Amino acid sequence: MTCPICSQAMRPWIAMPIDAKKDAVTLFGHVVRCDRCGLGRSANMPRPEEIVGFYDVDAYYTHGETHMRPVTPGVLDKILVRLAWHADRACPFDCVEIARALPAGGTILDLGCGDGEKLAAFRDLGFVVLGVDPDPKSRALAASMGLEVLEGTAEAPPPAIDGRRFDLVIMSHSLEHCTDPVHALRNVRSLMADGGLAYIEVPNAGCLHFETFRQCSEMFDAPRHLWFFTPDALQSIAEQNGLRVVGWRYNGFTRVFTPTWRGWECEIFARLAKRGFAATAKRHSIPQSFRLLARSALARPKRKYDSIGILTSRDPAHPARPGATAR
Repeated sequence: MTCPICSQAMRPWIAMPIDAKKDAVTLFGHVVRCDRCGLGRSANMPRPEEIVGFYDVDAYYTHGETHMRPVTPGVLDKILVRLAWHADRACPFDCVEIARALPAGGTILDLGCGDGEKLAAFRDLGFVVLGVDPDPKSRALAASMGLEVLEGTAEAPPPAIDGRRFDLVIMSHSLEHCTDPVHALRNVRSLMADGGLAYIEVPNAGCLHFETFRQCSEMFDAPRHLWFFTPDALQSIAEQNGLRVVGWRYNGFTRVFTPTWRGWECEIFARLAKRGFAATAKRHSIPQSFRLLARSALARPKRKYDSIGILTSRDPAHPARPGATAR
């Protein structure tokens, strides 16, 4: 198996034999990685008919529910979160800011829109919005907000948008769910209007939190997450498919130090341990949190934040290259 970015061999990296959210065995949690660019992927890609079942869980954020049980903070928790908050310099995606770069009343497409939160924000700013999502529960939730959401994916967009072009195409925390991100990004480019933008955000597999807790990180989340991007890998795969990076966004720091977040990652460790699979895992204890904070508080953004995003334009000098997909 070779890397779709740099064509190097991909080697075994992380072994996660269970779907933590379902507390059940999965065949899609063993991840290989390219040593050159840092791109990771599931060694065993699921068939389309298998993917639907991954989202049939008791609670999921795109269904308007959280799977994390709330934990009352203790004194050490309050200190930890306060210190993290003071060190947090996140630069998240801001709909109001992005709207200033778009034509008034322009068109927005969100591929993998989930519950439609970003679409609703742009609609309220006066834009014409449309969502695409494969998950019926997410589509129903978005529809309850008065949003139009079609069934489909970035790899297989619905026929209703054939030939249409949009001023902004969004893929926020959806590229990592694709079986073929190369094909998805080529579709993103083809859906962008002349002078249009695309925003792509993914979990950051190059941040210190992910590197520390790996399969026990909430951002690992196999089998729903099938690809694992470092900032360099995200930029490279975008540029190789005709998208030019014009800006970066970073988000997700203070939350990983909250007791609720840590409690869920401890639960992932416990679910591995009860099956005898915790030998290569690390438990997210309070001492581990303080160590992580000491290492990451002053780190550069690409190492600090658990989510990274790129704002891109179409690169007319570098069209999407022909050739094999990432399957």
